[in-house]
Order: sequence, then structure tokens, then C-alpha cells
Amino acid sequence: MTIRTPARLVACLLLAASLGGAGCAKKAPLTPPPPPLRPEPLPPPPAPTATRTDCDPPSLGAAEQPLTYQERAPRIQEAQALANDGTAKLTAAEGSGLDARSREEMITEAVERLIAALNADPYNIHATYNLAAAYARIDRKMCSLRLLNRLILMRDHASRKTEINDKLDRLLGRNGKKLDPDFHDLRQNATFGCLINNIGTTQPKDCFASP
Repeated sequence: MTIRTPARLVACLLLAASLGGAGCAKKAPLTPPPPPLRPEPLPPPPAPTATRTDCDPPSLGAAEQPLTYQERAPRIQEAQALANDGTAKLTAAEGSGLDARSREEMITEAVERLIAALNADPYNIHATYNLAAAYARIDRKMCSLRLLNRLILMRDHASRKTEINDKLDRLLGRNGKKLDPDFHDLRQNATFGCLINNIGTTQPKDCFASP
């Protein structure tokens, strides 16, 4: 009796012979996928730290310690160069031939230079006054008033008295100086008036106190 071998079995045996007997091995089960990875949620970002700027009203409790000449000396010339550059850009921004965008860019550059000057030497009078003028020009009233207050508080420093009086003459249009037009919109401000009154008194008021 002839025994017929199924064609599928014959094909498997032939494949096994060609592969060294491994062709008809049972397939291994597929590896199951891993469970979804769920990383721990990121912690919330820390709350931003409040920083004071020249636009904040002055606070005696937050006043910084004064710097000595020796501490400032290495950067005094750098500060003056930055102040001169910033003032030149502020003056150039007054040009009548400038479009609004160019004028804004020049004032922005001037403000950046003047801030850098005060970072180098916080007592630079030229930078203090002209940064106040720049802020007044772009309607940053509190920034301007804060800087004018710093200027007035330094008026009795022996080494700065002449330079500060020269700036105050420009601010007030006195002693042959032309009235500074940058502060035109501030002149009706009550805090500005209070600061000006403090210049000639031995008992200055706190012009930033809440009413």
C-alpha cells in the first residue's frame, strides 16, 4: 500500500533539509509590548523673584549700601563713556528727518547705554539726568521721577555738587540755561513739583508717600 505524504509536509521536510533541520520549528510567541511609560510630572516652575527697578517708588528699607570711590573707581571711565554715547543717541533721536521707527530705535539704544552706565557707576550724574530725560520723553513718568529724586538726593555731595547744579539749571531753565523740553509733560505732575520744592529746602518731603 502506498502512503501519501501531504504536500505541505513534503515542502516542510525539504525546507528543513536545506536549513539544517530548523525549517519546521514552531514559531516563538511575539513579545508583548511594554506598558505605556508615564514619567513623573515636572514640578511647577518657581515663582519669579520680585526685582526693584528705577520705576519703583523709593523705599528706605530697601535702600542699597553706598559704594565707596575705591569700589567704583575701576569702572568710572567706562560709565562716563557709556553715558556720553547714550546721551549722543538721545540727542540724535531729536532729528527732524527721522521716521517714527528710527526715532524709537535710537531712544531704545540710548536707554540701554544709560542703564549700562549706571550699572557701571550708580553715581554717574550725566547718565542719571539723561536717563530721566529719556524716560520722560517716552512717558515713563515714575522711572523719570525716581531718577530725578536720586539726582536731587546727591546734590550736596561735594564732588558732584557743581555737575548736579548744572543739570538742575537745565531742568529748571535757570542761570542762562534753556528749559529742558524733555520734561514738558511732567511739569504739571504733583510729584515733580514736590521734588522741585525739595531742592531749596532743608526739610524735604517724601514725594512718593501715599496720600
